[in-house]
Amino acid sequence: MISVKSRFHMNSRFLVCLRLLGGLALAVVGHSASVSAAEPAPAATVQEYTDEQKALLKALDSELGRFEALIAKVDDAKYAEFLKEQLAGLVKRRDAFKQVAFDGGKYDEIRYDLNVDIQRVAQWMEPSISPLLPKK
Repeated sequence: MISVKSRFHMNSRFLVCLRLLGGLALAVVGHSASVSAAEPAPAATVQEYTDEQKALLKALDSELGRFEALIAKVDDAKYAEFLKEQLAGLVKRRDAFKQVAFDGGKYDEIRYDLNVDIQRVAQWMEPSISPLLPKK
């Protein structure tokens, strides 16, 4: 039979071992974090696109130009200002898009938003098809 004194002694050894293991784990984690922080960040690389991707980006730039030309025809100053903000947001997204690897999903999102904006402006500029109501 194990005496109470020896049981306490075994528990304290066990606790000491646990503390040592915990300290060792913290030291390893701390060291790996400092090593990874000391490594220099990789330099920004220029993205190389395929010919197809270059053609898609050229088409996107062309559509942005088309949208800008359409905005110039809007005679409502408040609406034109709103559209210029929309265009600036699309150009900002396009510029950010060109800084990373080509992502077809992001390209489709930008093109979709651009096409919707162009269609809205074109519909807004069209004359109304409903006849004028007679004056009473």
